[in-house]
Amino acid sequence: MRIHTALLAATLLAAPFAPAMAQPPAFPSRLLTVVVPVGPGGSYDYLGRLLGDGLSKELGQAVVVENRPGAGTVVGTTYVVKAAADGYTMVVGGVGSIAQAPALTRDLPYNPTRDLLPLQLVSTNGYTLIARPDLPQKTLPELIAFAKANPGKLTIGTPGQGSGQAVGAALLKSLAGIDLLEVQFKGAPPIYTELLAGRIDLFFDGTGTAQPFVKSGKVRAIATSGDTRELADVPTFRESGLPELVLSSWTGLFVPAATPKPVVLRLRQAIDKIAATPAFRDQLASRSFSPFTTPDVEAFVRAENQRWPALLAKAGVKPQ
Repeated sequence: MRIHTALLAATLLAAPFAPAMAQPPAFPSRLLTVVVPVGPGGSYDYLGRLLGDGLSKELGQAVVVENRPGAGTVVGTTYVVKAAADGYTMVVGGVGSIAQAPALTRDLPYNPTRDLLPLQLVSTNGYTLIARPDLPQKTLPELIAFAKANPGKLTIGTPGQGSGQAVGAALLKSLAGIDLLEVQFKGAPPIYTELLAGRIDLFFDGTGTAQPFVKSGKVRAIATSGDTRELADVPTFRESGLPELVLSSWTGLFVPAATPKPVVLRLRQAIDKIAATPAFRDQLASRSFSPFTTPDVEAFVRAENQRWPALLAKAGVKPQ
């Protein structure tokens, strides 16, 4: 009897300490990484740095923003897919790298629906077809007519497959029935270098990134891809005679799909708080981005992943 009593007392004394010893450290307890799957500059990089700065302040931990360009957005996105599913490594993802990539890239090394989980989408933006300032063709009809008469003579820069810019270029070629020579670069900045120097003719870039170059007169805007005008003096593709070319991009942060739910919830709460601040919205507006959130981000992204491959196939866009 005394033995049983002693064992019971020892068990009761030890019980309060066992759960405390088993608890993992609170998240986050160390450095976090936001991977930008393209080079510095451009919309992914801008939003990645905005969110990285906000997360650092909201979570009380340092956040490093790491550019991992290559194969459009495939190299950086694949890196995060293969990273530990612990919430410490995130990737900037958008409609190009998440919803359109399977229809654009043969043998894509990841499945966006299966391998990645969206934390939240924070912005949406349209695209603008821009040209070197001395390009003789000033309107979309003029450009299309010249391209049809001179197949492959006009060049268009892209950051490679899986990027929204590459999708825009592919849709333009397919829907207008023209042949443009695509020149691939590692990110938007080198494309602007070549465009401003007159060594390439066209670039289909996010309106937010293109806007400062358009306003300064360093490039000329041909048409924008939204339902309505994003730049007051620039017509939409619909107004310019190509009504099928309507394209906008959403962007947010993603983590490996097996990331624990409590960690996902903590990150989502932090991102939602950042995205709701007037300062963040002002920074989006300064680059012609519009704020975007959805109450069920996972359902939205699943729907987009089903919708885009069919749309791209209908437009005649094939994986490369």
